[in-house]
Amino acid sequence: MNAKDLRRKPAKKPVPDVRVHVVGENELFNELLAWYLENEEGLACIPQPRFALSQDEETAGIHLILCDCLSGDPSPLWDAVEKAEREGPSLFFVALFNAATEEALTREALARKARGIFYRGTPLSVLAKGVAAILEGELWYSREMLSQFLMEPKGPSTGSAEGMEELTSREKEILKKIAAGESNKEIADGLFISLHTVKSHIYNIYRKIGVENRLRAAHWATRHLK
Repeated sequence: MNAKDLRRKPAKKPVPDVRVHVVGENELFNELLAWYLENEEGLACIPQPRFALSQDEETAGIHLILCDCLSGDPSPLWDAVEKAEREGPSLFFVALFNAATEEALTREALARKARGIFYRGTPLSVLAKGVAAILEGELWYSREMLSQFLMEPKGPSTGSAEGMEELTSREKEILKKIAAGESNKEIADGLFISLHTVKSHIYNIYRKIGVENRLRAAHWATRHLK
């Protein structure tokens, strides 16, 4: 973070029903990152050494947990998030930051259905852009790693193809682009349709094939679409 980043400017209008938990042992860095995201994206941020929900946060809403990999192993986070998902009505997104560029860590994040990973040295402006994309329902991984992970065999089960016949040709086209790692904007630009139309199609796709996020939709596509 440099002096330009820290200049005071009017904060963006708060995003409703969204909480960002900046989790890590370095309290000063947590607070600085929380401050930056509040000012750049209008996000309500909660810096904390370990992820936990307070009583007033247990109502329905979106919680994005940003885990600092520089200060510790993210493994305990997965169990904490799964427990929170079981006990409440909220929607939880997880992303890692300050991550080492290790393939094993990226694969674990994908397998645990984390929404993204930010490697050490990622500029704050890029991190803020990625956070905004994740909250829009996108994934923040390299296209190469995402495609490689999705194309690998995961065992004898191929999953259910229920919903295939309900998909329109346009929805199948968009689903293939999701599996290829394209963002909503890239899909809109490539098909010459509006971003709103893309989001509407994706909502219908999720409903028809019975998935709840982009990663599972991409996984479904690699098994059932040719």
